[in-house]
Amino acid sequence: MNPEELQQAWQSQTCGTIGTNPNLWLKVARLERRIERGAYIFMISILLFICIFIIVNAFRDIQKDWPWLISVASDIWVVGYILFNRWRRRREATHFDETMLAHVERSTKEIEHRMRQDRYSFWWYLLPIALGCMIPPSFFFAMEYGQRPLLDSLTHWLITEVFFAVIFIFAYMVMEFGRRMGLKRQLQELEALRALRDTLLNAED
Repeated sequence: MNPEELQQAWQSQTCGTIGTNPNLWLKVARLERRIERGAYIFMISILLFICIFIIVNAFRDIQKDWPWLISVASDIWVVGYILFNRWRRRREATHFDETMLAHVERSTKEIEHRMRQDRYSFWWYLLPIALGCMIPPSFFFAMEYGQRPLLDSLTHWLITEVFFAVIFIFAYMVMEFGRRMGLKRQLQELEALRALRDTLLNAED
């Protein structure tokens, strides 16, 4: 939703039951939209850069380094999911000339969708990337089996897996902390939108 279009939709309404300053809502909506878009662009850029870096290095010796292409596949999966999710949300966005009730109902669904997405972000974001980083070392361990002392190969494999495990456990804890911090505000917004929806329905009746 474009904030300027939202402003046109808001100001076109004649319902006098809304006591909130539209300009304040628009500033907050515009800021949140820019932060969210910037975060997605940053995440996609980092993942694509990693993919290109891995592909360039893997194809220098593809017979030896091909397991790292699994990491590329996992990153592309995450990028594809982000782009598909953004496309679907943009496609379902309410048109600016629709009623205020339609905008409120769409905003309610948007918050509910974000809450579900945050709840399952581990499965859609963190787990694929974690698997893409932790599976290739297991292939390298199997490929090197018998070519070097078992203890050396096993030690290197365990150190690598523990290193990635610690990183992704920490990332999960940070994501879960952020989700819980934002959950209270999302519930408050959802409650306010539902109350506004009931008010608009009563006004129409």
